Amino acid sequence: MKNMHRKLSLADVSWTILLFVLTLITAFPFLWLISTSLKLPEHVLLPEILPRIFTLFNYKKVFEQINIIRYFFNTLRFAVVSTLCIVATSSLAGYIFAKYRFRFKELIFIIMISTMMIPFQSYMIPLYLMMVKLHVVDTYIGLQLPYLVQSLGTFFMRQNFESLPDDYLEAGRIEGASEFRLFIKIALPNLQSAIGGLSIFVFSAIWGNLIWPLIITSSRKNFVLELGLTTFQHQFTVKYGEFAAAAALAVIPVIIFFIVFRTRIMEGITLSGIK
Repeated sequence: MKNMHRKLSLADVSWTILLFVLTLITAFPFLWLISTSLKLPEHVLLPEILPRIFTLFNYKKVFEQINIIRYFFNTLRFAVVSTLCIVATSSLAGYIFAKYRFRFKELIFIIMISTMMIPFQSYMIPLYLMMVKLHVVDTYIGLQLPYLVQSLGTFFMRQNFESLPDDYLEAGRIEGASEFRLFIKIALPNLQSAIGGLSIFVFSAIWGNLIWPLIITSSRKNFVLELGLTTFQHQFTVKYGEFAAAAALAVIPVIIFFIVFRTRIMEGITLSGIK
């Protein structure tokens, strides 16, 4: 028995060390980013983890050179609206595909899912020309329109809704609940963990989006944070300290969003349904 406890203890210690090393490797780029943002300009390129002198000089220059507050709110609005719309449309479409039978359902689903295989670069020019026809280039509407629905989100939610027992819905129908009420009061509460996971995925992807904002916007008043970061990159030089400071500020909302919704991922579908 003592030997078994010793082996278990050694295994636990080994796994703990391994996880610590992997965590350190994963977190190292972010730690280096923070360290770089706190260095003096003449120390930025030195191969040192900790700054010789801690300073907020780079953060001060960021607020002086770009309108980061406006870029922040532009990005926040873009990410929040996109997340809400994609989660709402994906949940509704996923529920319909999972729980209802109708003609050509599988064919429609396959066609929709096949769009996931098409890279954005292959249709971004037709998409831009469509926005030109709609006269929404360099506007918030033009920035937002392509991110109201997402086929990947629909696929993700359909797979989760299929694991929802039909007995839950039948019990609601027996009580006289409408189909929409079944969706709102029974189906969605059972998938809080899936909704939280999809929200994190969508929010982080939209927050770091660069290609479409770069194409559709040209006025600085409509810039998102990713476009604002390019201000510190010139043709032959890069202001690494200021760039690192701006990037550190840009990543904070994503971390906060993850911390808020991470508990939803850990909740099981059955447990949340019972509650």
